[in-house]
Amino acid sequence: MKPIATVGLLAFFVGLGFKISMAPFHLWAPDVYEGAPTPVTAFLTVAPKALGFAVLMRVLSAMFGTSPIESPVILMWLSILTMTIGNLTAISQKNIKRLLAYSSIAQAGYILMGLAVFPSTLGRDAILVYLFAYLFTNLGAFAIVTFIGEHTGDDEIASYAGLSRRSPVSAALLTVFLLSLTGLPPLAGFIGKYYVFAAAIEANFILLAVAAALNSAIAAYYYFRIIRVMYLVPPTDPQTSLPKPPVSSSVVTWLMFAGVLGLGLFPACFIRLILN
Repeated sequence: MKPIATVGLLAFFVGLGFKISMAPFHLWAPDVYEGAPTPVTAFLTVAPKALGFAVLMRVLSAMFGTSPIESPVILMWLSILTMTIGNLTAISQKNIKRLLAYSSIAQAGYILMGLAVFPSTLGRDAILVYLFAYLFTNLGAFAIVTFIGEHTGDDEIASYAGLSRRSPVSAALLTVFLLSLTGLPPLAGFIGKYYVFAAAIEANFILLAVAAALNSAIAAYYYFRIIRVMYLVPPTDPQTSLPKPPVSSSVVTWLMFAGVLGLGLFPACFIRLILN
């Protein structure tokens, strides 16, 4: 590849790396996610990522066709760097929107695993499946976070103490979404991670698969920390119960729950729809 073409390709990746919150171009995400209204944050965590990865796949297909990328190791290390920075930084977060922002950065790292093995058919399928699993899971989680934030006026994780008593359904649904982000079966997140792990192993990127497995264990820690607060930490005011969420919020939440559970329990049906 000519030097000017290499510079152009690097500039292209920097621009889209910023869009998908890929390290080291991720620094804008936590502050923007925390400062924006929660529904806007939910949109930012899903739409730019999906569009960014769609453009990346389209451009790589046009440039390389069925030929392997010249420097797949670079994408492998960017994937590892992105997921590691996202997960390690999320551990110390006390604001749930910032935590989910760093979680979103880590999720971008997992999706990059599919790009690292381009033009593997399994890698491309893995990106699409993971994006749908991520869409269902993240939108559902933010629907609950929006509802809780509107009624408590607080996005701190500590404000979720005793949520299982104050709003049992919301706590149960948020738990499902967090377990899906963790990648536990039988939920959509497990299917997404299964595909990206399979793509990495098929391409013999064992280091990438091992790094992703270690990062998944780190992520489980901070997701379960929220679940612990909801179920094991008593509320500051045990008499205060939350009202029922509005119909619009309930519809979005239950649709995302159906998607998370459906993709996890009946993956073949969903994957045929996604990949056709």
